[in-house]
Amino acid sequence: MNGTSEFLEESDPTVFTASLLSLLGIIVGIVVRPDVAASKLAAANAFIVTNLGWLYLWAVFLSFVFVVYVMLGPWGRIKLGGPDETPEFSFAQYLAMTFTAGLSSGGLEFWGPVEPLVHYQTPPPFFGSGAAAGTWERMANALQYAIFHYGTSAWATYLVFAVAISYFVYRKDTSFRPAVILAPFLGPDGLDGWPAKLIDTLAVVVTVSGITVSFGLGISQFLSGLAFKWGVRTGEGGRIALILLVGVVFLLSVVAGIQRGIRRFADLNVVLLIALMVVTLAFGPLSFLFNLGTQALQGYAADYVGMSLFFGPGSEATNWLGSWTLFFWPWWLTFAPMVGIFMARISRGRTLRQLVFAGLVGSFGLTVPWYVATGGSALWVQSSGAADLLGVYSDAGLEAVGFALFEQLLPYPGAFSALLLLLVVSFLITTLDSSTLSIAMMVTRDTESPSTLNRVVWGLMMVFLTVSLGFAGGLPVLQTFTVLVGLPTAIMCVIAMVGMVVELERHAPVLVGDSAESADSPESGQSTAVRERLRNRRNVEYSSDD
Repeated sequence: MNGTSEFLEESDPTVFTASLLSLLGIIVGIVVRPDVAASKLAAANAFIVTNLGWLYLWAVFLSFVFVVYVMLGPWGRIKLGGPDETPEFSFAQYLAMTFTAGLSSGGLEFWGPVEPLVHYQTPPPFFGSGAAAGTWERMANALQYAIFHYGTSAWATYLVFAVAISYFVYRKDTSFRPAVILAPFLGPDGLDGWPAKLIDTLAVVVTVSGITVSFGLGISQFLSGLAFKWGVRTGEGGRIALILLVGVVFLLSVVAGIQRGIRRFADLNVVLLIALMVVTLAFGPLSFLFNLGTQALQGYAADYVGMSLFFGPGSEATNWLGSWTLFFWPWWLTFAPMVGIFMARISRGRTLRQLVFAGLVGSFGLTVPWYVATGGSALWVQSSGAADLLGVYSDAGLEAVGFALFEQLLPYPGAFSALLLLLVVSFLITTLDSSTLSIAMMVTRDTESPSTLNRVVWGLMMVFLTVSLGFAGGLPVLQTFTVLVGLPTAIMCVIAMVGMVVELERHAPVLVGDSAESADSPESGQSTAVRERLRNRRNVEYSSDD
């Protein structure tokens, strides 16, 4: 079977066509009338933040509660596959791919040095009037909130989908689709109707929109680094050329496959991130960073519930939330179906506990040191008067702060700035690679290894959308659009949580307890010995990850 025949055979025509036409409609609407689109989306954004912000806050917070219970409770023992199933990847490779797929490009390496600075300049309203400028408390609060935005909350939304998809794929033999969140209500065999296809279509549109924002941010950071450090200004033609170049490298990675493509770029991402982090710690104020990081983590733990559900009255607090928490949460939610599918794809042979641990604890273990090293160092440089990084932020934008920090802090700043540029590109390629794999799986009937042509189609769609938005000056418009498209994903996330509680409670009752066996249970009315044999047989489905 040739590539075209394989592509046509595996694709779900309804989901594929509806997704493609929806995205083309978005592109045309933004490009043809960008001013009108911007105005309408800004109005929708303001309405959602003011009137539906609570939905985002509760969806993300409850996601965290749910996945923590899955990890620590008896449901975590459930094996994803047969009792003798072995994982495809080592745990170190599994952690690396999970980490790099979950962090959007233009993400950790983009926000790490700059977000604490912005919160230092303008304290989050959660802290009230805030501490005085230049004080230890103000710096710790700034770092605390930055860690919060890139901490466990983001990963919790990904894991809600990952738990649902991996459970139904490996235990109920469904396909890799976001629509499996409806399986607890419709049954695994009831996913061919229009509700399931609507879920899949929404997930594709939402994912492409979120990835395009990340793609644009990553390209902006790369070009800003060239301009700030080396004075190279490429203009719009250079921006388009870089987008196409990254697209070509990404397509080569697609052809190489998961083992040689995604895995190798994921390994490169982790190596570069750790190397830059260690160097920053080594040449930075180490004692200051450890003390500040400890204080920020203590505040993060103590204030987690309060920050998660904070919604202050008044336009100032609402505007701040709309720019930060209520921008990040919808953005993370746009990635949740994609990352959930990708994490499920690499989790065969794992347990639910290992899946949640990799996303929640393992990834948080890399995120926090990066923020402490880069964000903490930026706060130290600014507060000590060594350099005016806030001036760089004001004059050259968010993207340049990381390069300005390396210029001030590290020896051979040119070499380390080049490594940061390489990290940006590597994150971009991994994100595009893993997302096209996930999207291709969403639009196929039943395959975990979609054809190369299928993945190339969606990769080109992302490149085309990013280029089109560059011509239209539409990246801010799409960022606003992300808040809007995050709304259906928040609803999907709640449905997935409710459904999985229902499903897992059927599989292994823990909320009601064994004493509340139903009258129609196969164990009801049997002797103690028979019930014990049935329980032992059922426990074969579990695997301890000790």
